[in-house]
Amino acid sequence: MPMHVMIYRMAVMFAAAIGMVALAPPVEAQSPPARGVTLQRTTLIVADIGKSVDFYQQLGLLKSADISGTDTDQGGDQGGVFGAADLPLTADSKHSRLVVLRGGDDRAGVLALLWYDRPQLPSARGNLVGIGIGDILVGIEVPDLQAAYSRLSQSGTRFQRTPGRFSQPSADGSPQTGQHMLAYDPDGHMVEISQMDRR
Repeated sequence: MPMHVMIYRMAVMFAAAIGMVALAPPVEAQSPPARGVTLQRTTLIVADIGKSVDFYQQLGLLKSADISGTDTDQGGDQGGVFGAADLPLTADSKHSRLVVLRGGDDRAGVLALLWYDRPQLPSARGNLVGIGIGDILVGIEVPDLQAAYSRLSQSGTRFQRTPGRFSQPSADGSPQTGQHMLAYDPDGHMVEISQMDRR
């Protein structure tokens, strides 16, 4: 499935989930992305790497890389971890760790969790309860939504919306149905977890 179709589906699912739209118009025909353009990964900056890795592994994502870096203010290649010379960090951290997670579909993107320590980075977000400009919504499709809900509930996850049915148009305009829920990861990122009905 083309990346622009997947992105459109995620945006429509989220908008329908929070009641922003009742029906979204189909996407106008667009040119395919430039040859060789690949969405490599989405990286979330996290406060507790252990809690964050555990949360996403409970949804079925698996570690594909786990890299630690030290003296992050030196910049350059710290084994794949960005330091203070690369990013505008909110603290002068001297230790970092990057964990890359992926699902079972090699065509889909990966999620990376990046953690800094000594000192830990303070939050740059003002409102940790709601979402707004600059926030991110992570979309994960699972084979068994009820099992994911049970695992997350047992670990004390906070839910914005418990599992429920949805029906909306897909990117090509055909009906798309399934179940989904909205949960907060340990750092307050909104995660939409869905299970699509089989066609």
